Amino acid sequence: MEADIKAVQDRGESISLMEPLLIPEDSRHRGALTDLAVELSGEASGFRSSLSSGVRAALAGLVRSMNCYYSNLIEGHDTHPVDIERALKNDYSKDPKKRALQLEAKAHIAVQRWIDDGHLKGRAVSASGLCEMHKRFCELAGGHALGRRPGKP
Repeated sequence: MEADIKAVQDRGESISLMEPLLIPEDSRHRGALTDLAVELSGEASGFRSSLSSGVRAALAGLVRSMNCYYSNLIEGHDTHPVDIERALKNDYSKDPKKRALQLEAKAHIAVQRWIDDGHLKGRAVSASGLCEMHKRFCELAGGHALGRRPGKP
């Protein structure tokens, strides 16, 4: 894990910048923003139902890959989208570091697909659900995601 830890620059930002945005109940904007959120949700639902199942499936796969790329990039794991697509086809790099990132990306996408298929229905934010996601990810990544060999803590 130490290999993944890089020097972090303290910019003096408040920790609250990392917290989810919550609109105070007494905010004069709360009602309008809630209405917009409901409208957006309805439009998204309408858009989804207007797509054929084949287009929805293809779009879901594309979004999973995109989410994987950006999520891993935030973590400092820069896996190019082409390398992610290659990993999904079991075409791995000979470079051990790049291969480990590909295995991590493939595991990330597999777990997201598993979640999308409804395996955590009602438990996605529970302790048991989070532990199950993490366990599944680690098993699929085979220890490569954190630069470790399989079976090694």
